[in-house]
Amino acid sequence: MTNFHEYYSELLKKLPLSIKKNIWNRLISRLHNPLSEEQASSIHPNIEVLLISEVDKYEKKKNRQRCRPKEALLHNNLSDDTIFTNIQVNARIKEATDNLRQEFIKSTEETLKTIKQQKDIECNQIKIDMANW
Repeated sequence: MTNFHEYYSELLKKLPLSIKKNIWNRLISRLHNPLSEEQASSIHPNIEVLLISEVDKYEKKKNRQRCRPKEALLHNNLSDDTIFTNIQVNARIKEATDNLRQEFIKSTEETLKTIKQQKDIECNQIKIDMANW
């Protein structure tokens, strides 16, 4: 059966038994440079390269399978993010509008106060002029 060296245990933990068996059979029965069971059970650079490659393939395949059923959830999450972003934008717009409104009211009050003071001065001057007439 599969008797890989302990050195490869971390890589092998990531693979199901069927793939481990397949890799073992490929190593000992390949046409060019097959390994003996003894060589396949030891540390060999070709084994490590093959295991890393198979782990990468397996994880990519596993991730693709996970993504398909969750595409709807991903779409919903994007919609939720968009809604959340719209809510944030609307809140910022409201805050900016409220700030502008307060500034406008303050500025208008100051302008009206200045105009009233000028008109009061003019009115007093007219009263003085009429009293002197």
